[in-house]
Amino acid sequence: MRIAFDFNPILINRFSGFYTYGTGLLRGIEALDEKPVVLLFHSRRFSEQAKPVKKRLGHWAQLKATSIKMRWLENFWRYCNYPCLQRFTGEFDIYHCSHHLMPPTKNRPRILTVYDLRRYKIPQLYPKSKLGLFELALKRADHIIAISEATKNDLCSLFNISGEKVDVVELAADAAYKPLTESEKRETKKLLAKKIGAPLDNYVVAFSSPDRRKNISRIIKGFVLAQSRLSDNFKLVIAGNLPRNEDIFQLIASSKKSGSIVATGSVDDVRSLLSCADGLVFASLYEGFGIPILEAFACGVPVITSDCSSMPEVAADAAVLVDPYDENSIAEAIINIAADKELKERMIRKGLARAKEFSWERTAQKTLEIYKKVL
Repeated sequence: MRIAFDFNPILINRFSGFYTYGTGLLRGIEALDEKPVVLLFHSRRFSEQAKPVKKRLGHWAQLKATSIKMRWLENFWRYCNYPCLQRFTGEFDIYHCSHHLMPPTKNRPRILTVYDLRRYKIPQLYPKSKLGLFELALKRADHIIAISEATKNDLCSLFNISGEKVDVVELAADAAYKPLTESEKRETKKLLAKKIGAPLDNYVVAFSSPDRRKNISRIIKGFVLAQSRLSDNFKLVIAGNLPRNEDIFQLIASSKKSGSIVATGSVDDVRSLLSCADGLVFASLYEGFGIPILEAFACGVPVITSDCSSMPEVAADAAVLVDPYDENSIAEAIINIAADKELKERMIRKGLARAKEFSWERTAQKTLEIYKKVL
């Protein structure tokens, strides 16, 4: 079996969900006994980014680069049914689209992976979204992979798509996410404190990005509400770039205890920061899956997450669920994780067990079964 894979979105940004999905899926295929030949179609401008990914894979993965700008090809294919993708990749049995590039394929089946429908579910956060290419890809796809039941349900209800056309293939955390021993935590915390310029005794971590659905403002407000019932050295550490158009620093300044909210900016070693935390606050407004939940579980870290979209599905009964629009709900959960030792230990046990139910090899195996089904 030969699969042409839309590799360009994976290479553009190694911090993106596309990169996590694409590289995770390929690592999962590498672990399988039965491997398809995968033709990794990408723009030549990303050849250097492609090399380290390919280096970790066997001969079954083959790079197929084009010197033509991908944007030109995509716009041309939007209106014209030529040239076929085979001209760039050679012959294949199935095309797997990882974003919205949907070229002509000589009637070979086309599969589209859909990650989330946030631009449709919370459109007020994305007023400038251009969704034409995505909707065209949906229309042209012969079969669809959704990364959660929640995403599948959103997709089917929003676009009136039959459930039979959509299969769910869950994602996973990287195998490198593991619990640290107490001595490892102490040494890692010392290194982290030097990097961020603040002592780290006890803290919860939240991951931020310019995307406002990460809900950092309400997480900060929830933490501030909780502070009167937290120890003086308990911190909220915000990792990642802060959202635009929100006065985050003013909210941080509203903290009752100076230095108790730390914004680190971009962090290279997310795993260390997460592994040493007393909890992850992942109170997002919407997620297609929510890999940080599984990463925290795998590290033995309790999770506070939202009671909407895919997050309850991923967390099951191993996390504390909150209303992401209610700062009091977030505050109460932080207090409980910080103060209730029995709850914390129970969440750690359940989280470690839940994390073991997911792996990239399992993701790859389920994807391979879908390939066989559509042929």
